[in-house]
Amino acid sequence: MVRTPRHRPPPAQLVKNGAKWTCRWEDIRAGRKKGDWATTTAKKALRTALEGLAHGKCAYCECTLDSRVEPEIDHYWGKAAHPKRAFEWASLFPACHGCNNSKGDSEHRGLLLKPDEDDPELYLSVKPTGDLEPAPNLDEARRHRADQTIGICKLGSGKPFEGRYDTWQRVGRWLDRARRCGRNLTAELQAELEALLHPTAEHKLVIRYLFRLAGRADLASEDRRRFEAPPQRTSSLTGSQRTLRSRR
Repeated sequence: MVRTPRHRPPPAQLVKNGAKWTCRWEDIRAGRKKGDWATTTAKKALRTALEGLAHGKCAYCECTLDSRVEPEIDHYWGKAAHPKRAFEWASLFPACHGCNNSKGDSEHRGLLLKPDEDDPELYLSVKPTGDLEPAPNLDEARRHRADQTIGICKLGSGKPFEGRYDTWQRVGRWLDRARRCGRNLTAELQAELEALLHPTAEHKLVIRYLFRLAGRADLASEDRRRFEAPPQRTSSLTGSQRTLRSRR
């Protein structure tokens, strides 16, 4: 998980129909109607708007959302516990099934780190095994939020854990080779660096953590700058972003 600025305003369909969609969901929650929390049309509009928020990745575990990892719409404020906020733009994030299912409608009372407002890099530390733990020197309140975030989304187990380990190994190998090469990187090393710095690369938390650990805070800052930069309106979506599609 890394900071994911919400550059774009809510989609026009949400602005136009949000109140109606909310009333429909409240009727369903009250038992006056039957149906899913949102219609197929509403889900499609929301997914299309959310597809670029985390550069085609889950906003929590940072895995790529594609045909292998089905994209879902996550509600930071659970839609069952907070039905009036079910279509609140600032509450919606792209997520994988694992994180969305683990988080569910848990009443976290704001303890869960919110990627578009909080900076997870100030709260989370990475171990060589891929494990996450609270960053050192946190006060009690912040340590509690870090623990809650890791636990609620189960970020310490399964594919997120394995992916972070693989990324640690990949970045470590690059740093070793770059150290031997000096500042004049070979074309191969430069190409590998560009791949690591690309906004769609998985597990930015690990990449930046290792860059800083190796004394390359400049690369960590550059990676963050590229990831958080407002998207260009004229740029085309990446392949992973185009796969973020509607599901019933």
